[in-house]
Amino acid sequence: MKAFSEAAMVGALADWFAVVALFRHPLGLPIPHTAILPKNQERIADNLGQFIQNNFLDQKAIAKKVYFLEPSRKGLDWLSKPENQAFIAPFIVKQIPALLKSVKPEQMALFLGQLLQRQYDGKSIGTTLAQMLSMLQANGYHHIALVGVLEQIRAWLKNEHTRTLLEDNINAWAAKIKSDSPSKWDKLVAAFKGSAVEMVDGWVARKVLDWADDYCQEVINNDDHAMHQSMDRKVSQLVWALQHSDIMHRRLNQVKDGLIESEAVQGFIQHSWQGLQNWAQEDAEKNDSMLMQQVLKVLNQMLIQGAAQPEVLRRFDAQLSLWVRELVEQYKFKVSDYVADKVKSWDSEELVEKLELSVGKDLQYIRINGTLVGGLVGLIIHTVSVWLS
Repeated sequence: MKAFSEAAMVGALADWFAVVALFRHPLGLPIPHTAILPKNQERIADNLGQFIQNNFLDQKAIAKKVYFLEPSRKGLDWLSKPENQAFIAPFIVKQIPALLKSVKPEQMALFLGQLLQRQYDGKSIGTTLAQMLSMLQANGYHHIALVGVLEQIRAWLKNEHTRTLLEDNINAWAAKIKSDSPSKWDKLVAAFKGSAVEMVDGWVARKVLDWADDYCQEVINNDDHAMHQSMDRKVSQLVWALQHSDIMHRRLNQVKDGLIESEAVQGFIQHSWQGLQNWAQEDAEKNDSMLMQQVLKVLNQMLIQGAAQPEVLRRFDAQLSLWVRELVEQYKFKVSDYVADKVKSWDSEELVEKLELSVGKDLQYIRINGTLVGGLVGLIIHTVSVWLS
């Protein structure tokens, strides 16, 4: 028992010294190779940050984990539940006015002006307009527009008020001809006297309007009419000019610069953006909010498309995993530096206290184990020595 107690005391003191030496100087004595953790705090911090970077922030492993989690499918499964839609839709609607108001009207006008100035010159504007015009031409929308204009003209010609106004203008034009060139008019009305001349004027005006109405109807009903063919040629010429004409490109560039510098255009953009902000704020507070209806439509359309095209979800997951990989690759060094800087910023006593609190029970068991092991070793040594003697 004496040998066990002596050896156990030695083992306990040795373990106490070893454990305390990790955190501070035993008994406050500056014994060499003690207070190891405080002395090596910066090196430990760097190693800890590097350890986290190398073992926990591997971009390929994280990207692979994200992909196999199937976030898009799980997200749509969560979204398919009505209670979740009822939660997320109002949240999205409330964010829309705040998002719009985060950009001031003058900032939006400045942004659009800068975007137009930097991204588009006369040639790129012309190319864009030519592509749009070519698409409209390929689908026959220029003929539809022409027919629409002609139908509106016919409607005006049939309107009594408009017709009376046009007849008066034609009569005024005829009177001007009579006053400016009486010899020409005399040849036309030589056989008419007095009020008969006025009757001829009214009859000619009506005939002109009737002819214009008939001509419009003829163009509308005949797709091969010369006016349609002329329309095709003019649109094709305009498309070519927008794409290849240097003169057109310079004009477009001048128009662009004029729009950017125009106070009226800037004011219109600001006023329109302000109106959109106010409308979004008012609509979001309504029970029959149009924004709410559109958000719900978008959410339901996402569910339909996700169910009909699961391969799209997998492509989205793959793209998301690539984004995550790039994000980790770009910022893992900053995470490592942040951990290292955080540990370095701790006070030495604070570091020791945090470590002791996190492993305090284990340190006590180390001391107990050292006591028991020391006692058993002393007992074995004593037994062997007695046996040998």
